[in-house]
Amino acid sequence: MKRTIALLLLSAVVVTTALVVAADARAPRAVGECYDNWESCRTEALSRDASVIQTTLMLTICDIALGRCILYG
Repeated sequence: MKRTIALLLLSAVVVTTALVVAADARAPRAVGECYDNWESCRTEALSRDASVIQTTLMLTICDIALGRCILYG
């Protein structure tokens, strides 16, 4: 039982390490591009003639997209 758990933990570490190395190999987008996209998204959301709730939802989506872009490239 202890060996099985040890092997499962070892395999989880190996798989995680392989995924991190593969993710680092990708060319991430420049953070400036993320902010440029965020600014255009924000401008578009504020320029629409929408209700307060819809505008708030659009701005929240812009912020979430910015965070995703910065974290995951």
